[in-house]
This record gives sequence, structure tokens and C-alpha cells, in this order.
Amino acid sequence: MTVTGGNGSSDHPTGDGSEPPDRPRSGRGLLLVVVAVVIGVLLLPSATRPPLSVAAAGTTPTTTASSSTSHHHGHGSSSTTSTTIPPATIHVLVANATTVNGVAGAVTQFLVSKGFGTLTATNALLKVTASEIYTVGGASADVSSVAAALNLPAASIEPAASAAPVASTTGANVVVIVGPDLATRFNPAATTTVAG
Repeated sequence: MTVTGGNGSSDHPTGDGSEPPDRPRSGRGLLLVVVAVVIGVLLLPSATRPPLSVAAAGTTPTTTASSSTSHHHGHGSSSTTSTTIPPATIHVLVANATTVNGVAGAVTQFLVSKGFGTLTATNALLKVTASEIYTVGGASADVSSVAAALNLPAASIEPAASAAPVASTTGANVVVIVGPDLATRFNPAATTTVAG
């Protein structure tokens, strides 16, 4: 009697002790899968944001965007970008970050002549050593078009998370911070006096 009672009591703790740890492990695995799916869903819109802004901004959302992706290495990216995004749908704010008066207005007039939508020129909150271009709302294709129009290198394009050093970016897709390089090319005193 004592032997069977001992075996019966020793069988129950091992049976009961092994089942509960398995259940939380399967729950944790399920939780990890759910978290991975949620992260994937949250990151998916950011991967598709530029094509969505192109379709929303342009009136002709054709398959040119998909063909420019497949022929990206065969053709220059600036030429395919400028054909798929009409410059008039890109609203550029130009801010002077130099000591040259009126240069932001001169750059703004140049961008108008290239067909870009522009806002009233302003002053930057700081001075810079080279011109910089910022995106507002992740419109990276817009930034590339403006950089190409101004003949600025890709290094002048700031990361998407960077905030432009201006008082307000309301209404702008792109912010151009005029540095000495653009001030030399667009100096109003060298051509005509432009208020700005």
C-alpha cells in the first residue's frame, strides 16, 4: 500500500509540473508572431509612401512609376523622376541662410521659371556653409527634382527625419536652405536688384 501510494503521489506532481510551462511558451510564441505582424503592417505604408504621394499630387498616376523602378539602373533617376512628377505640384519654400540679401527671392524666381510651385521666400533660423534641401512629409522624389533643377549634389539632400531650420514649413513639400554656393550663383546684386 505504501509503495502504490508513493508512486501515485510522485506521478501527479511530475505530470502537473510539466504541463503548465508548455502553455506559457506557446502563448509567448503566438504573442511574438502577432507583434511581428503588427510591426510589418506599420512599416508597410512607409515603404509605399512616395508612390502614394505621387499619385495624390499628380493627375496622371500611370505605370511610369513602376517602369522607372525597374529601369532605375539603366536610366538616370532624375530624368524619370521629373517626368512622373509635375513640378507645379511641388511646393518649395526657399530660406536664406547667408548674409547675401535677396538671394532667397532670386532662387524662388528661378524655381518659378522652371515650373515649380513656390511659397514666399523667408530667412532660415541659422547660417549654413553649403545649401541644404529638406523634405516635408517624406516626399523624397520631390526633393530630388528640386535638387536637379538647382544643380545641387545628392549630398545636399538631408535625411527625411531632419527638420528644416525655418520658422514654419506650412504648405511646403520641399525646403531649400540657401548656402554660399547658391548665393554666389543667384546673387541679386550681380544681375538686378530683387527685393527679398
